[in-house]
Amino acid sequence: MSNPLLQVEHPLIYRPMSLASPGAPPYVPSDIRIAYDFTPLYAHSINGSSTRIAIIDAYGDSKLSSDLSSFDSLTGLTPGRLNTYYPDGTPTQKNSGWALETALDVEWAHAIAPGAIIDLVISPDSGLGHMFDAMSYVANNLTNETVLSMSFGLSESQYPTTGGATIAQMHQLFVTMTSHGTTPFASSGDNGASSCCDVSYPASDPLVVAVGGTTLNLNSSAGYVSETAWSGSGAGSSTIFAKPTWQQNLPGTMRELTDVSYNADPNTGVLVVQNGLQYEVGGTSASSPQIAALIALASEVSGVRYGSIGSKLYSLTSYNDITNGSNGLFSANSGWDYPTGLGTPDASQLIGTLTGLTVPIQSNSLFQGLNFATTGNIQVNRFSSTLSGTATVEAINATTGQLVYEKNYTFSSVRTENMSMIETAHFLLRIPVDPYPLSADIRLTVQGTATTVQVEVTRAANISGGGTVNIEDVGFVLAEYNMVQGTAGYDPRADLAAAGIVNVTDLSIVDLYFNSPVFY
Repeated sequence: MSNPLLQVEHPLIYRPMSLASPGAPPYVPSDIRIAYDFTPLYAHSINGSSTRIAIIDAYGDSKLSSDLSSFDSLTGLTPGRLNTYYPDGTPTQKNSGWALETALDVEWAHAIAPGAIIDLVISPDSGLGHMFDAMSYVANNLTNETVLSMSFGLSESQYPTTGGATIAQMHQLFVTMTSHGTTPFASSGDNGASSCCDVSYPASDPLVVAVGGTTLNLNSSAGYVSETAWSGSGAGSSTIFAKPTWQQNLPGTMRELTDVSYNADPNTGVLVVQNGLQYEVGGTSASSPQIAALIALASEVSGVRYGSIGSKLYSLTSYNDITNGSNGLFSANSGWDYPTGLGTPDASQLIGTLTGLTVPIQSNSLFQGLNFATTGNIQVNRFSSTLSGTATVEAINATTGQLVYEKNYTFSSVRTENMSMIETAHFLLRIPVDPYPLSADIRLTVQGTATTVQVEVTRAANISGGGTVNIEDVGFVLAEYNMVQGTAGYDPRADLAAAGIVNVTDLSIVDLYFNSPVFY
């Protein structure tokens, strides 16, 4: 086998088309952004501006610059930032199929991450040798890329086993890429069941995210209605790669495809401008650049380039679970399945979870002869502005060592106030400690990627003993205002902050609880 050609992953499934009404194919960026819940990200100015997206194609598109400009004008996008590289020289031939593929990849990576720099690497043809060189260029020269999208592939059995451009050699390129922090993505294929037993490489590489396809139906407002497995979505088991650890709970014994999926049906295709004309384009090569761009947005939020990301993706639940449809052999079902993998993304939830902070709670306080130990974890989802987690509180008599109080607390999707990337949010967990009139307030502060947890032990604000916090308690604090421990007027019941002085801090604690039950 001398030099087989890597194929565009969709058989150029397209048709001339013009702009349609919202929610009707061909879908435009605003449709996809609403359907897959990207809009909250852009509202937070998350657009990929600190990231780079590498794309590999063959032959290129001589009209790409003007086509991208036209696409931006038609769809209301900001101008793209595009660099083009030719590791093996400028192509001497044209190929209309690859030209459309190139336009699709660049325009839709830009549509999802409009602020990202796109680094397009062009091979002079689709022969394995030149495509290997393009991949090598990304691995060894473009070492700051956030993600790489590859909308091409070849059945595993068609690769040479000796000489240059073997699967083993390509795998080493992915080892290099991921060590730099670049996350590779590849289309799973468009032949459905016909490719089920000989999956496509590079999608089958465990260091690459294999992206399958769905049929996405929207309403007239571009709202998500339903989604099914697309009949052409490539899927199956690798014959080369063993099952990675993060797929151990899946069927089969080898690396299983696909990992995730995205709209790919040509009947629900996306708008592409190529050579000045408008087309509706489908196939899993419409899926790969968009999923790659999604992870670029996540990288912008977290400040982390993920590299090999499989284990992280499989630990998340922020997907639209596709339970209907088939690729002719494999059917979609609840949970992971072959044609759609984990499902399609809910972008805001996925990024909020992927980039969220897991904050360990570890605090000890001494108050009125009790040692309070609070431990646990809090998970922060930035874009849903919620906190979830567990906390365990123990109160131990400092003199006798007796355990006075112990309880586990679980809180789920507790909304915070004013949470954003630049503001601080507080979560107050009220923990009663019987028989002592005390509570422990856990305050969580999130600002950018810096997170701190402060556990404060205070008295309960129900000073008067009436069962609720009311004006009597306010009056009690005011009566003891500015009294210092050790003085005749000092009453420890009014020293809610346990600071040794009764002051405005204690009054603010009463205000926090005012007209509320003591513990709730």
